[in-house]
Amino acid sequence: MSDPKFIKKMAVLVAIEATVGTIVVPVAADAIEVSDVTLTPIEGDEVDQGVIRPYFGASETTLVTLYRKIAFSVGFAGVGTVGDLPGWATLLRASAASVTNTPAPDPDAGTVFAPVTDGMESVTIYAVVDKLLYKMAGARANAKSMVDAKQIPKWQFEFTGAFYPVEDVGSMPAVSYVKFLRPLGVNKLNTTLSLDGYNAAASSFQFDFGNQVVKQDLMGVDTTEITGRVSTGTVTFRNTSVATKNWIEMARTSAKVPLLLKHGQAAVNTISIAAPLAQIGKPTFGEQDGIQMITVPLRFIPSDAGNDEWSITV
Repeated sequence: MSDPKFIKKMAVLVAIEATVGTIVVPVAADAIEVSDVTLTPIEGDEVDQGVIRPYFGASETTLVTLYRKIAFSVGFAGVGTVGDLPGWATLLRASAASVTNTPAPDPDAGTVFAPVTDGMESVTIYAVVDKLLYKMAGARANAKSMVDAKQIPKWQFEFTGAFYPVEDVGSMPAVSYVKFLRPLGVNKLNTTLSLDGYNAAASSFQFDFGNQVVKQDLMGVDTTEITGRVSTGTVTFRNTSVATKNWIEMARTSAKVPLLLKHGQAAVNTISIAAPLAQIGKPTFGEQDGIQMITVPLRFIPSDAGNDEWSITV
């Protein structure tokens, strides 16, 4: 009888590739502090042979493509020292985002992430489950953020990458999680959200990069590509009077307004998400504790310059 493999004995390490699809062996500093992990060890397109026999029965299938997927959450937290990179920076870079870092002691120290269309980066992922190593190369992702009141906010990532055979390893990898701060709870003290200049009494903010991640397998091609982006969001908050904001009219006219979420109000451990042209969609109503809530869908529109429909600042 084999020894059990413990699912909670896991490490995920992610390293930027110098050449797309060429494995980089990650080190302890590449470790990602994850939760809510879903590892799909083998994925692909399966084709039925479709053979005909003189009797009923299944025909064999063939996996004609192979790849691997992993999804996980990461704490939505900032940095401990202004100008440092957050622990999740590599993950955003693999989600078609650029990073502009100004280290301390520059008076403008900080880090800004923005969407990109060209020069997208990729990563190697080592997911180790109790000394079983699952590798992925050329991996890219879609990213989302979930910022809900009375909860711990999270990033959510879903990566797709090249398949490699599973390996036994002698020990679990060394890890360092020093770059990952504890995320602050979402509440009045820590979190503000402004939509068209109105400071909303919000219960939820969700942001989806909207990356179109595709696995392409052709003769001589085995890659994961991001082929498009439609970034969206939703905000749920206490409904207002028409005099304060006429959300229905704004939806009717497809108004484009600025949005700013700021989580963390100190000098450090803060994250801001800004969208200068958030198009108001058709609202819906709900209730919380007997109070009417309005949910406004948002579509983040780029300017004529492009690649500026949102930015993330830490």
